[in-house]
Amino acid sequence: MKFLIVGDLHGHKPLIHYKDFDAIIAPGDFCSDAPRKYMFQSLQEHLKNPNSKINWYDLTGKKKAIKIIKKSISDGASVLKKLNSFNVPVYVVPGNWDWTGDSNSQFNILRKNYYNTINKLSNIIDVHNKLFNVCNYQIIGHGISSGPEYPQDKKELKSMKKNELKKLKKAYEKELKNMDYLFKRSSKPLILLSHNIPFNTSLDKITNKQSPRYGYHYGSLIARKVIDKYHPLICIGGHMHEHFGKEKIGKTTVINTGFGPKVNTLLELEGNKIKKLKFYGKSLS
Repeated sequence: MKFLIVGDLHGHKPLIHYKDFDAIIAPGDFCSDAPRKYMFQSLQEHLKNPNSKINWYDLTGKKKAIKIIKKSISDGASVLKKLNSFNVPVYVVPGNWDWTGDSNSQFNILRKNYYNTINKLSNIIDVHNKLFNVCNYQIIGHGISSGPEYPQDKKELKSMKKNELKKLKKAYEKELKNMDYLFKRSSKPLILLSHNIPFNTSLDKITNKQSPRYGYHYGSLIARKVIDKYHPLICIGGHMHEHFGKEKIGKTTVINTGFGPKVNTLLELEGNKIKKLKFYGKSLS
């Protein structure tokens, strides 16, 4: 079976360089990311002062923030419509930019799950928190994650309050338990589709000097845990824009799908083996 894999698109329609494929895999971040610089600013403030309550929309003002969010969602809808137009199954998970809803947000517009309103297309198959059969293979999805689901950096752990860490720990353990349940039910060669790349590899280190977390390993802890425990055939992830390529974790081949509309990966599977793996383009980072 041949899969075309696209990278994080952030509002840009993909340019497809391969013609012969049976399905598409996309690791999320379909919506554009105009608030990024404001989010970096609020994060930097929080790292300096853990008691800071400044949010990115406080920096823009809520009126401008609403316009940014609506534009981002519209861009994401256009990207998904483009992927849907190839008339093959498109297996997706939501990324951290896909406005899946934050029930704890004090800004009402951010509480709603907008992703669920833009992915209702005939060929789009959302596998987030699901085990899905794909011919002789199965896909398990783990979306949204934008870093270790429980902090791994000592400085970050020290800067957080006990009740914050308790909530994170509870959510992390719940997600990990759900992934365990899905993996135990699997019966075919497995593809793990994770929005974020697994933690602590050459593919998850932040090399963007503008990032407040420059130099950190910032992949998904859950993806790493299930790979170490269950050894899926493939793990496909994105999020870490600086990298585009592959790495082995034990028996699992990990693919970072890169960033931007010009990067493609062609994956051909035969039985329990990778028959072909080709990378096209350069991640925009």
